Amino acid sequence: GRLALGRAEGLSFTAQRDAGGDPLLRECAYRIEGSVPSARFWTLHAADADGNPIATDGLRAVALDSYEAVRNADSSISVTIGPRPAPGNWLALSGSGSMFFVLTLYDTTIATSTEVAGVGLPQILKAGCDV
Repeated sequence: GRLALGRAEGLSFTAQRDAGGDPLLRECAYRIEGSVPSARFWTLHAADADGNPIATDGLRAVALDSYEAVRNADSSISVTIGPRPAPGNWLALSGSGSMFFVLTLYDTTIATSTEVAGVGLPQILKAGCDV
C-alpha cells in the first residue's frame, strides 16, 4: 500500500525526463549526480507508470536510501540506475518502457518552506541505451 505524507513529514519529487529532455526508459542507464537537499532521511527508486517500484529478481536493490548511499567527498551522490551492474551506488532496472524516478525527503526543512520550485536537485544524465 501507499501512505500519503503530510507536508511536515516528507516531500516527494518525481522526474520523467533526463537532463537532455528525453523521457526516462527502462532500456537505458542513467547517472544521478549532485547534492540531495537537506533531510533527516531520503529514498530514491525507479517507478513504473502506475507509481509502483520497478521489481527485480529480488537479488538486486530496487531502492537506495541515505543510510546506505556511498557519498562523494563533498557529500554529493553519484548513482547508476540501469539494467547492468555498476560499481558504487547502483539500482537495478528490469523490463522495458517508460518509467520515472522518485526522490522522497523525510523530515526536511523544505516541507516548511513556501518556495519548493527553487530546490536544487541532482541531475539525471543518460549513460546509454540498449534500444
